[in-house]
Amino acid sequence: MGRDQVLQLRATAEQRQLIDQAAAAEGTSRTEFMLRCCQERAREVLLDRTLFSLTPQQSEALLNDLQDPALAERDQASLERLLAAPRPWHAAP
Repeated sequence: MGRDQVLQLRATAEQRQLIDQAAAAEGTSRTEFMLRCCQERAREVLLDRTLFSLTPQQSEALLNDLQDPALAERDQASLERLLAAPRPWHAAP
């Protein structure tokens, strides 16, 4: 797949030098380095908003809520919407 989108940004001389040094250390171009780093960070941000962990106390409270019939019906609809949403990490590159 060819690249057909242009991204532009402004940086200080120090920022550009740092990026160039890191890209050179990895043996990649500035563009490749920046795209890879940005994609990695974008995935982290999206996953952080998708995955969560609970303490034992939070898990117990959630399970109690799920056993309440009134809450369970509302929660089931919310869970179905969540599970039906497209996963950001499955997006086409």
